[in-house]
Amino acid sequence: MRDNPFDLERLRLPYELIAEQKVSVSKKERKRRKGFTIVPGWWQERLTKAQNISTYRVALHILRRHWEGGGEPFTLSNGAMALENVSRWRKWRGLEELEQLGLIAVERRERRSPRVTVLAVAAKKGA
Repeated sequence: MRDNPFDLERLRLPYELIAEQKVSVSKKERKRRKGFTIVPGWWQERLTKAQNISTYRVALHILRRHWEGGGEPFTLSNGAMALENVSRWRKWRGLEELEQLGLIAVERRERRSPRVTVLAVAAKKGA
């Protein structure tokens, strides 16, 4: 009897050798996943006019950073947005769109990350 080189039964690994692979997640990543973001109703209304999904991702990140920083302007790095699966080009597109919607102000700095200021989080009367 000849051995068939294409015999799949012969090539299978025993169950004992197949180890469950655990993915390690950093402490920073676990902490980021635990949190939540509060989205004001009027932000939600204006975001319905957004054209790109990256705008939503950038907006949620900005709201969270705004809350964590006590409302102070902050620097929005490419690395922070990479954690949200947003490329540097999509980050800029999202920032431009949020600026056009009147939700943020962006200070553009040559060869540096932009500084973002949230214009208002509380609902404006009559808006």
